[in-house]
Amino acid sequence: MKISIIVPAYNEELHLLENLIKIKNSFESNSFSDYEIIVCDNNSTDNTPIVAKDFGAKVVFESFNQISKARNKGASIANGEWLVFIDADSWPSKYLVKTLLDKISQNDTIAGSSIVQFVSSPFWWRATWKFTNISMPLLNLTPTGAFMFCKRTVFNAIGGFNEDIFAFEDLDFSYAIRKYSKSNDKKFTVIREPIYTSSRRANNLKPRDLVKIAVQLSTHGKSTLKDKSNFSQWYSR
Repeated sequence: MKISIIVPAYNEELHLLENLIKIKNSFESNSFSDYEIIVCDNNSTDNTPIVAKDFGAKVVFESFNQISKARNKGASIANGEWLVFIDADSWPSKYLVKTLLDKISQNDTIAGSSIVQFVSSPFWWRATWKFTNISMPLLNLTPTGAFMFCKRTVFNAIGGFNEDIFAFEDLDFSYAIRKYSKSNDKKFTVIREPIYTSSRRANNLKPRDLVKIAVQLSTHGKSTLKDKSNFSQWYSR
């Protein structure tokens, strides 16, 4: 049961090595070694690809700066039966990986994610995500894109991540998988162990920014997600 861990990375040289080591340790502390780590360099202007290569990861390049394209490009060179997507500023605990390994060994689970815990984030951000961690699993959707997994066959069946949109691609992806899993009598599972992630997005955003996006979505619908300029904070480093 080979696992491909796919890490999209854009200008991540400062923290990438530390997080790759944590990812490696979380799998090996569970006595699991049948995995590969793939870093997709999403047109970085720093030493991100060098850091990844020196660590020993497989590195692939995607010139267009978009999270969906980066994840899909990483998946395109993956050899694993299972694909695990972990953001470059995130890391799983050994307990999350243990639960992951337990879940994917069950024949009825074909995909899933986890709840998320931010490090040193402001109160309003923690409150928002506490609600998200509770509500999204009830809808059988992912609370976060920082940690998602699926069988490779399922990834191929739904066409991977939607490259027409620049944000909420994780939610779009989990919605497609939920639909697929229902039609095939399988499970999309949200693990209750958190993925740990940085608070840089919280530090780049203010509550009014989220309100603005919500208004745009309610007014213009999904077309809002197709305009990268609406999500400059998502892509700034």
